[in-house]
Amino acid sequence: MPATTATRESTLPTGLLALPGVYRPQADTRLLADALAMEDLHPVTEVLEIGTGTGVLALSAAARGARVTAVDVSWRAVTTARLNALRQGLPLRVLHGDFAAGTNGRRYDIVLANPPYVPSPEIALPTGGPARAWDAGPDGRLVIDRICASAPALMRTGGV
Repeated sequence: MPATTATRESTLPTGLLALPGVYRPQADTRLLADALAMEDLHPVTEVLEIGTGTGVLALSAAARGARVTAVDVSWRAVTTARLNALRQGLPLRVLHGDFAAGTNGRRYDIVLANPPYVPSPEIALPTGGPARAWDAGPDGRLVIDRICASAPALMRTGGV
């Protein structure tokens, strides 16, 4: 029986590098990859991944033919994603910096994000180190709320 959209399973690239301090794909990444697998991707599909880390989700979308932009505030993550794209032989535009500034008003069909979400006693987000990948302020929502507020301006009509 052919697979339907509702039963499609994600396939994540294997053998990815992760420089020290770069978030390695875990169960939450697999959950997002499964959701991405349900989306119909084409060569004209524009995908944005915010907080790309190793680039695993961006590479998964690129492997299915989408045009993908990945962004991260960590230079180590940007370098890691670029190296993984080269190793996989996949086209991937990887930007360093804040996602809102780096996208320059472009709009996307799909916006992916696996942002930091772990509550922390610190009021300000860390500016470096591995905690940057999970520390999300006192309620765990400092990063996700900003992404949600920005999402309408990042997405094309009908985007997800």
